[in-house]
Amino acid sequence: MTLLRIHLIITAAVFIILAFAMTGYSQNCCAPAVPQQGVLGETVALPHTLEIGLHYEYLRSAGLYEGSDQIDDPNLTKAIWKRAILTLSYGIMPKLGVSAIIPYLWKEKDRYLPALETRYINETEGIGDITFFARYSPLARSFVNFRELSVGFGVKIPTGATDRQNYNFLLPEELQPGTGSWDYNLSLSYYQGFEPVDFYLSGTYLITTEYQDYKFGNQFSYLLSSNFHLLEWLDATASLSGSMRAKDQDNGEDNDQTGRHQLWLVPGVQAQVLPKSLRLQAYFEQPIYQHFEGTQLGSVYNLRLTAVYLLPFKKSEEN
Repeated sequence: MTLLRIHLIITAAVFIILAFAMTGYSQNCCAPAVPQQGVLGETVALPHTLEIGLHYEYLRSAGLYEGSDQIDDPNLTKAIWKRAILTLSYGIMPKLGVSAIIPYLWKEKDRYLPALETRYINETEGIGDITFFARYSPLARSFVNFRELSVGFGVKIPTGATDRQNYNFLLPEELQPGTGSWDYNLSLSYYQGFEPVDFYLSGTYLITTEYQDYKFGNQFSYLLSSNFHLLEWLDATASLSGSMRAKDQDNGEDNDQTGRHQLWLVPGVQAQVLPKSLRLQAYFEQPIYQHFEGTQLGSVYNLRLTAVYLLPFKKSEEN
């Protein structure tokens, strides 16, 4: 056997293994999406004030699950999702505010291939899908009213790429920066302020649409959060954040390796660094319940860091 034939055989074997790995990635969806809740505030922005937010999130996923049970994973699959986000929120009036979410994502997923005795890594980065959001409060918060009921509607525009490749293979949908679809958010939230504690309760329903015969599952997210005022400038927070996502559909058929319910415990701190203008936040999100349809990659933790700057254009009732 000539060296050329040996080279061709090795090349073909590597190609087949990589193709099999790519197929496995497509069927073993998904590393959990970082939730939108917590990125935007759950109340209407202060009137005539621009809220500029910079956010960084780091989500680590590992361990295969069937249902709620972790199973052996000879490939030692893991994923790291990172996201930097610019948020802009403006209070048009005390009862109405508008917002924009502009994300940039880094996605990496890898596993060990015993046949090659190496780790196979897929990674990509790029701007994600931009979301525009409007929130209206029939019961608006004010200096004398420490409660707020608000409803919201958002539109996610397919600005992220959907054609990224690794090793000359098109990456599966979960690893693309964008989804390619126009999606819609409906939300309802309630705020109740006390001293020294306040509470948030909210629910958000994401309605997805199809792109190139693939449709991510609709998702319901819920949040129960409380802030405890330790000092005039320092709060401790504790939250329960959950999401229930339906199965994805591929060519009109359910993808049986998708669909999940996750519940997270979220402790954190908030510090008012500059009075009435700059606020820093840090949160650690730990899953306390995970249930998956089929076989999927579970979550380990999510770290979220936030800085919010308030730029008033006119004196607000709360300033």
